[in-house]
Order: sequence, then structure tokens, then C-alpha cells
Amino acid sequence: MNVLVVEDEMKLADGMSRFLTYAGFDVTVATTLSEAKTFLQEPFDAVLLDVRLPDGEGWTLIPKLKSLQPKPAIILTTARGEADDRIFGLELGADDYLVKPIVLKELEIRLKRLVKHTEGITFGNLVIDEKSRTVKENGNPLRLTNKEYELLLFMWKHLGEALDRNRLLDEVWDYEFVGDTRTVDTHVKQLRDKSPTLKQQLKTVHRVGYRLEEIL
Repeated sequence: MNVLVVEDEMKLADGMSRFLTYAGFDVTVATTLSEAKTFLQEPFDAVLLDVRLPDGEGWTLIPKLKSLQPKPAIILTTARGEADDRIFGLELGADDYLVKPIVLKELEIRLKRLVKHTEGITFGNLVIDEKSRTVKENGNPLRLTNKEYELLLFMWKHLGEALDRNRLLDEVWDYEFVGDTRTVDTHVKQLRDKSPTLKQQLKTVHRVGYRLEEIL
């Protein structure tokens, strides 16, 4: 689970980083808004966002975070007297908030709860986001057609199964198809061409169809 901590109080940032790393998170620390923006080229599962930062208000980053795919969970961290900023941040789309001084165990619990609700499907280096119907590999978006996406999602939901071409036509294309099944072969080829992960894991089952194999 990748977490971006945006906090200019170095002692607090270091404490959160150490604790979350020990708890099994991968942590990146930014001390300013501008530094945080440079890190957002990589995907994060969650962002801990301080409201007061040296180069601006933390909540101004929320629209940018909400536009990312997949969207990270957002937790605001505020001083006790910053209720207006906290409310404004929640109205902009933050998922939760914590008031300083932060109880680190509470932070861990809230992070795990939020990420559980927002995370996409992870398959090796692929992340499939059903809400946005997007797929990323190593953080980079894959340009899939609707049918390519639906075929991939169906095969993931039947991971390890040998799937007959006619079944795939019935389930993914949603109609009875008699005769030429080459449309399935074409879409499988396109998926393999677009993704190194699928090129390796999407196997042909002789005289049957295809199987998406588990990554061990």
C-alpha cells in the first residue's frame, strides 16, 4: 500500500513515516505542495495531507487528487483550531481527517479502512478500477476499448478458468454468436499487445479458448 505523506513538520513527518513503514506501508514524504505534485506522477493508494503548508493551503491539492486514476484516499491532518479548513476540505472531497497531535495507531486503522473501500483490482503490475473503467500498468494508463476492458474484467473474475470462446462471446458481447469466433481472438491479441503482463499471463487453451493464469 503506497502512501504519500504531505507534511512540513519534519518531526511529525518522520514519525508517521517510520510508524507506517513498520506497519507495512510504502511511504513517500513531501514537505511542500510543489514537491507533492512532482510525486503524483506515480500512483498512491492514500495521501495524508496537511492543511497548512509553506507554499499554500493543503486543501487546494484535493481537486488534483480527485482527478487521478485510480483515485487515492485522502486524509486531512489539521491543528485543533482549523475546523473551517477541515470542513472545506471535506466538502471538496477529502475522505477523512485527523486532528493533531496524531495518534499513529488510529492513523493506521483509518488508512486501512479507507483504502479497502477505494482500491482497485491488482493483478501483478496491473490495476483495474471498476468505478472509472480504467486500467493502469506500472502506473501508466492502458488505452483499452470498451470490449477489451470488459473481456479483461470478465477473465479476471474467472481467474484460472479455461474459458470457451463461445462463452466469452455470450458473456462479454451479450449475444448468441454462431460461426466465426475470431472476434475473441482479435481482442485477446490486442490485450496481449498492449500489456506485458497479459502477454505473459493470458494463455491459449488448445481447442477451447483462453485462460488468465494467476501470478504466483
